[in-house]
Amino acid sequence: MQTDFSLGETQSPAGKYDPEAAKAILVADCGTVVTKVSLLGLVEGQYRLMARGEAPTTVTAPHKDITQGIIQAIEEIERITGHRFVSKKGRILSPQQMTGDGIDLFVAAISAGGPIRIVVVGAVSPQLAELAKQAISGLYAETHAIPSPAFSAAREGGQGAWTGERVRLEWERQLQGMRELQPHAALIVGLAETPAEAAPLQEACQLIVNALQDQQKQGNVRTQPFPVLYAGAPQYVEAVRRMLQGHAEVTRVETLTSQKQLGPVSMAATALYERDVIQQVPGYEQMRSWSPAAPVGAAGSLSSLVRFLAHHYAMNVTAVDVGASTTSVMMGGERGEFIPMVNAGIGVGPNIGAILQLVGRQRIARWLPFEMNEDELRQYVMNRMMHPQVVPTSQRDLQIAQAFAREAIILTLESGAHVNSSQFNADLILATGGVLAHAPKYGQAMLLLLDALQPRGVTSMVLDRTMLISQLGAVATVAPVAAVQVNENDAVLHRLGTCVVPFGNLPPGQTALKVDVEYSNGRKVSVDVASGSIEVVPLQVNEQALLSLYPAPTVDVGLGAGERARAAEEIDGGLVGLVIDARGRPLVLAQNDAERQARLLQWMQIMGA
Repeated sequence: MQTDFSLGETQSPAGKYDPEAAKAILVADCGTVVTKVSLLGLVEGQYRLMARGEAPTTVTAPHKDITQGIIQAIEEIERITGHRFVSKKGRILSPQQMTGDGIDLFVAAISAGGPIRIVVVGAVSPQLAELAKQAISGLYAETHAIPSPAFSAAREGGQGAWTGERVRLEWERQLQGMRELQPHAALIVGLAETPAEAAPLQEACQLIVNALQDQQKQGNVRTQPFPVLYAGAPQYVEAVRRMLQGHAEVTRVETLTSQKQLGPVSMAATALYERDVIQQVPGYEQMRSWSPAAPVGAAGSLSSLVRFLAHHYAMNVTAVDVGASTTSVMMGGERGEFIPMVNAGIGVGPNIGAILQLVGRQRIARWLPFEMNEDELRQYVMNRMMHPQVVPTSQRDLQIAQAFAREAIILTLESGAHVNSSQFNADLILATGGVLAHAPKYGQAMLLLLDALQPRGVTSMVLDRTMLISQLGAVATVAPVAAVQVNENDAVLHRLGTCVVPFGNLPPGQTALKVDVEYSNGRKVSVDVASGSIEVVPLQVNEQALLSLYPAPTVDVGLGAGERARAAEEIDGGLVGLVIDARGRPLVLAQNDAERQARLLQWMQIMGA
């Protein structure tokens, strides 16, 4: 008998079937602007992507119910497949019937709730502020450091370095900062072995109490205690609890002093994000009733998949997701290394204005093969902020959108300056997000990734046009076999090709690298690539070849300057082919506008962009 799962039902369907036995799975990815739903099903014993639907995300007025956008996207899948998955009363039908109607499993990833805002207070040195940022870097989060007045004064020369008036002004500045930030939580850090001793921890508590009392005076009454993570001097944890009693809920985590303590802080912050952001999304309870597993953050879903792929294939994997409000770069290493960089507030939709504000017109214009004045650029940004769902309708608009996407990725890498990501040579780059997935030409996406990520050595690139990879981490929490098979069968279907990126010092125009290509059918091709140029060697999908690389004496292909290399295994072709990028690392663009624009056009033509 088929059952309707009501939007108001609190019972999860988890107990009604075994998730691993599910024949039909619906997975939703609820972004800030667009909600994407995919139908996964069994075809000859393998899970495959059957259909996809999209609809505007409905967490804001007039709907204020995330499930409405999900149902609209599911209705699009119904039109494609001819099967029913939602009843006339707006309920998910389950389990799947012999007719093909209904589904067995529903899972979701969410980024629509916005970032969690965490204020770091106490004896916040630059080192501790950076550690706190690292601990939370894998979340859709914003961190703001507010050192205590006593700690700041001590760092500037001792307790007597500040006058009473300056201390008063600093307190008022901090309170104003708390009013503007309206943080979801606080992280208290710092040891007592500072010039100010325990005073910064006491002042951190006082700042939190004052800010909460200020909110109450303004009529903002909290329904639950303000969450505080305490990662400071262990001997003061009970004193902190007493000071915050009746105002905040204090959770002690391991004292944050080095990168060794990042894990506990990260886990605690993740729990707060799920409770105070995801669970507060309008319609969350209804959506939760549909699934055996709680919805996960989209960034967490992507990070889970990257770590799985790096471990499963024993390779270095970099995933890039350029979204409307957030840009993520995740790096997973074959030896278990993991570098998450989630740049909340930086995206090519409603948050595109933040990119322009941070980088300025010149950094956007450097990627454009045409002139664009300040007024035109600002008008483009305003239109994009007001209508983020509109796709580019001209080549000019498309190139502007892709210029912003480049800077979004670069800003995200810059935000992870605490890691030496330039030494992380990716074997595989996996790209997703609307601006990349919807690129009309594959060469556009590949050139964008080469410009922004600037990989070195030999790297394969895959474009996730289905935008599945941000969903598959959520699927893996309840049906890992389905996640693996859909990833291999559909998510990585659009293989762009293999890139060879030599780097080193060589004047433009001189031969940087000679490449011998031996195709599987025995045909051989030899290509000389000049410094400062890009070359594309034909190597199609399902075609393979062996490479021999002969760099100039000052050029490195990953083994040291001048060292020759011959691939032990054949490389794969792709929709673009074998790309030799000899433009240098770091990539330096010409200062002269006409010269730069001419070179950009040349690169685009070579890449078929």
